[in-house]
Amino acid sequence: MPNIWIIVIIIFSSLIKGITGFGFALFSFPLLLMWYAPKEIIPVLMICNLIASIMIVLQKKEHKLLDKQSYLLIGAGGVFTVFGVLALSASDGKVLVHLSGVLFIILTLYSVLRKKRKDNRMPTFAYLAAGAFIGFLTGAVSVSGPPLALFLNRANISNRKFREIFAAFSVITATIAIAGYFRAGMITAQTLKTSLIFTPILLAGTVFGKKLNTRMSMVSFQSVNIVLTLILSVLLIIN
Repeated sequence: MPNIWIIVIIIFSSLIKGITGFGFALFSFPLLLMWYAPKEIIPVLMICNLIASIMIVLQKKEHKLLDKQSYLLIGAGGVFTVFGVLALSASDGKVLVHLSGVLFIILTLYSVLRKKRKDNRMPTFAYLAAGAFIGFLTGAVSVSGPPLALFLNRANISNRKFREIFAAFSVITATIAIAGYFRAGMITAQTLKTSLIFTPILLAGTVFGKKLNTRMSMVSFQSVNIVLTLILSVLLIIN
């Protein structure tokens, strides 16, 4: 049975997931590295993230939130997740984690310092390139949140569409990543046991977080994303 601090980490991570549609692995992963090795905890987080994302996708929507560019982003992410899984299986994961933390900080600072264009529409190629890059990171370190959040903030996506894209992206990439982890022998009985312990906490936090999401303005929502990305990227490097 995980200790109390691990449970607290999962609770806060699930709230973030419910509010933003991402952040479960981003928040919990660097902290859980104090108790688990990367190859041990990454499959667990991926399984939990898949379950929570499916729950978000299946929730009733007033109107369709995903468009053609969203599907291209998700499709490219799914394909390149395979390459991320191969990179993780060929290494101990630590180097990939530290490099990801540095990269996320650079991307966040660039996003903050660069002036926004009046026309925030992104070309189709940008969605394909972002999907490929983020898919690779998903398979390699189970953390896709920072670059995808920054990209969608740049595109000035609404809160609900932002959350929906994240959830759909996670369903596709997590499914592919888990299949890859299984083939690589990284899914064990302990992996499934830990996932079963984490999942009920994650689902409860996700439901509560969704209620908070509807009460946030877009400006506040984007500011929260940027601050979270910076803090948790630093934790990735430290751990």
